[in-house]
Amino acid sequence: MSMSGFFLRLNCLFVLSFSVCSISPEDHIKCSSSNNTDCTITNAYGIFPDRTVCKARGVTYPNSEEELVSTVAYGSKYKIPMKASTRYAHSIPKLACPRGEEGLIISTKNLNRVVGINVQELTMTVESGVTLRQVIGEAAKGSAVHDYVIGLRIVSPGGPEDGYAKVRILSHGDDDLNAAKVSLGVLGVTLSLQPMFKRSITYLSEGDSNLGDQVLNFGKQHEFADIIWYPSQHSAVYRIDDRVSSDTSGDGLYDFIPFRPTPSLALDAIRTTC
Repeated sequence: MSMSGFFLRLNCLFVLSFSVCSISPEDHIKCSSSNNTDCTITNAYGIFPDRTVCKARGVTYPNSEEELVSTVAYGSKYKIPMKASTRYAHSIPKLACPRGEEGLIISTKNLNRVVGINVQELTMTVESGVTLRQVIGEAAKGSAVHDYVIGLRIVSPGGPEDGYAKVRILSHGDDDLNAAKVSLGVLGVTLSLQPMFKRSITYLSEGDSNLGDQVLNFGKQHEFADIIWYPSQHSAVYRIDDRVSSDTSGDGLYDFIPFRPTPSLALDAIRTTC
């Protein structure tokens, strides 16, 4: 084989090796007709814990709060079971499965806009279908989103006097606000923003003999503290995690293992063996 042929083969192998790319996950809602009826829904993992198939009469994709109110009013008037489905369905339990097979799925897929940012008041209002990537990209900040929620708009069923749907507005100080924060994926929210900062993270492994005494004090000492306990190894890993100035040296990358992309073949293996 000539040298030119050898390098040509190497070049071909290189192209074949690096032409693999990631793909978006399949839509977790699938319908047998073009008008979005006779549908099934699952989650991002491809199956619910009980291994059953969740069926629904149909799915609707509202594009605005007005369309959402109209959909909820219709379902409420005719007593149709309804459940909201988030954009990527990361919830493991069957929270988005309507009761029976005659229910209606309301998807937040198209409610994916940032409504506005108030720089003076350091607040951001977003629709329920935005992703965490969008929020971080617009606000340039991280951390737990629910910690910064200061307002919610909730569309819920109503009676005839309400037009069969009503919009509730929860703000700071309302007793129901904290309870509603656990369902941010299906709600439009107003977030409180903060100036950009970085986080300094250090891991410390120690024995667990005094773990019970350390938990409370450690949590008070560090803003984003975390502890992973390994009982079988009689050890605990302490995450010393505090905010630092954004101009501190470092790339600001927190490569958290559960948030890393997972190959499709690995996911398939987990689903068939678990």
